[in-house]
Amino acid sequence: MSSPVMDLISTVPDDLPPRYGSDRSPTAIARVVSLIEGGRALNVSLYGGPPIQISATAVNWTGVETAHVLLDPDTGRALHALGPAPKPENPLPQWKELPAPPKIVCEATLIPQWAGTWDGTSWTRHGGGGAWQGTAGGHRLTGLATFGRQAEALGRITITAATLTLRPHPTSAAWSAQIAPATYSDTGPVTMGATISAPVQVGATSLTVDIMRIASQLLTPGTGLALVGQTYGGVQASGDSLSIRITYTSR
Repeated sequence: MSSPVMDLISTVPDDLPPRYGSDRSPTAIARVVSLIEGGRALNVSLYGGPPIQISATAVNWTGVETAHVLLDPDTGRALHALGPAPKPENPLPQWKELPAPPKIVCEATLIPQWAGTWDGTSWTRHGGGGAWQGTAGGHRLTGLATFGRQAEALGRITITAATLTLRPHPTSAAWSAQIAPATYSDTGPVTMGATISAPVQVGATSLTVDIMRIASQLLTPGTGLALVGQTYGGVQASGDSLSIRITYTSR
């Protein structure tokens, strides 16, 4: 004889999985790093890891150093601060932010890929080679050296020092090289930014010019250096002349 009661008993459990916060949800003790909005949320460090922000039960968190935190059973990540916890017998590991790795200082030399002189109507009429400035034969001269994409190829960098090497053409009088960032166009150099002066004495064969003030503009593709001064003079475009030595760090 069967009992009707047994027919009402299911052998398959139909209860839902335990919810977060039930008896089977894992908890841990975390170090309280800081309070947010007076304790509505906390920054906590779990197992000595970096601080993370979690919600918190509405209790007085002032002065609390450790907290019971609810963990995600799948990932172990702290989800919620349940309440203050007693100070454990063994000190909790303390999170310490690692210092940023030191920046590596590098050097590079940018070599001019092209140099020429604009005489007001043409890039090819003025002879002499290299780059010239000033007035000659009734023409106003502006020299230009371009460097292609050499600086861009170095990646995202910060220039910390930059020097320009010049080897002047022989002249009978002293002159002052006026150097400015510029780009090439079919109607002459397009200058931009500040201008740097470099006195050139008679008989000078080489000089080094600090161009740090305008160096950042060289990171823009197509930007070179122009000679824009009024006094007649020129520099060679061979060897190390018109080369730029930069010191930089990667960003």
